[in-house]
Amino acid sequence: MIDIAKNIATTPRRTKASVIRELLKTTNQPGIISFAGGLPSPDHFPYDFVADAVKEIMAKKGKVALQYGPTDGLPELKEEFIKFLKRYEGVDAKPEELIITTSSQQALDMVGRLFLDASDPVIVEKPSYMGALQVFRSYGAEFIGVKLEDDGISTEELEERLAWLQAQDEHYKFIYLVPDFQNPSGVTLSEVKRKKIIELSEKYNVAVIEDSPYRQIRFEGKAPKMLYRLDQESKKTHNIISLFTFSKTFAPGLRLGVILGHPQIIKKMEILKQSLDLCTSSLNQLIAAEFLRTGFFDKHIEVIKQDYKLKKDTMVGALEKYMPEGVTWTNPEGGLFLWVRLPETMSADDMFQDALKENVAYVIGSAFHSDGSGKNTMRLNFSYASPTQIDEGVKRLASAVKKRMVGAR
Repeated sequence: MIDIAKNIATTPRRTKASVIRELLKTTNQPGIISFAGGLPSPDHFPYDFVADAVKEIMAKKGKVALQYGPTDGLPELKEEFIKFLKRYEGVDAKPEELIITTSSQQALDMVGRLFLDASDPVIVEKPSYMGALQVFRSYGAEFIGVKLEDDGISTEELEERLAWLQAQDEHYKFIYLVPDFQNPSGVTLSEVKRKKIIELSEKYNVAVIEDSPYRQIRFEGKAPKMLYRLDQESKKTHNIISLFTFSKTFAPGLRLGVILGHPQIIKKMEILKQSLDLCTSSLNQLIAAEFLRTGFFDKHIEVIKQDYKLKKDTMVGALEKYMPEGVTWTNPEGGLFLWVRLPETMSADDMFQDALKENVAYVIGSAFHSDGSGKNTMRLNFSYASPTQIDEGVKRLASAVKKRMVGAR
């Protein structure tokens, strides 16, 4: 057999296994309550709707559903998604500004392929979405981390970094943000900061990747405008590229994502996608189009929001009840995650095995930091487990924290 280490190309050599995927191998064991995955609740998957939709699609559009489709996506889904953007986000879009992807993870990969050369600086939040860090690292990105505050990325530090990069004549390409219920922190970027980011995008001629996987899962507060909409209203930059997915608002098994951007960018991405998979599943696109067209999305998202709010409140209540003094956490207004911070002297990395002994699991916070910092942090998912499991799981986690605190004295 050939020497794999010697013969494989640079990109796969840079690609490391996802920490979450590796953790799930350990945590998906009987008896363990897992807060590790980013899994939507399967209790609310629209099984009957999908079954009925497939039956109708096969009767009316079977030849389209089972055939290859256009690389940029079926017109049926594009049309419905354009209506969705207008209704929910006040965004005007045209078919040539959209490309349908095989999940938002493929969208992230296409962003990396399109923009990144080895050693290019990429500005990310600290912490940031692990899946994006993994993709961009595989293309040789050098990360510039900017601290995350209670209302999103620090725009002061962001401008300092951009000014420094510009002065160094560095080939920085984009800022990557998860503005709504950020993964992993649950923090939402304020509208004031969003407007500032639009200004910085124009001033420093830098693209902004707006990753928006669960913006519609807001169960508290008022939503700030999307970066894409603010950019559209400014009529200046056209520098925002927005990524969407149906994984959290419909079903991850469909593997459907959408990229919204300037037609020139979308055209380049279409060429890239031709070399990746030719096209995304036509059947799955037609199912998603029906999901939007029939108004089932509106009913479905309300059910999800009610359930996830209950679960989030349960988790926050359990943290307040069981966690010792010195432990803090975020209280998100939507999404699937919250962020726990241990005292600076403690390591969630080291405590992970202790938690497993208590039959509870989480994701270590350092995995979301581009520089490996944040060892005293962890991400907890509240969407998957039941309220009873959440209460018991947090109780077990608090036990591990308390034992670690006692041992450190």
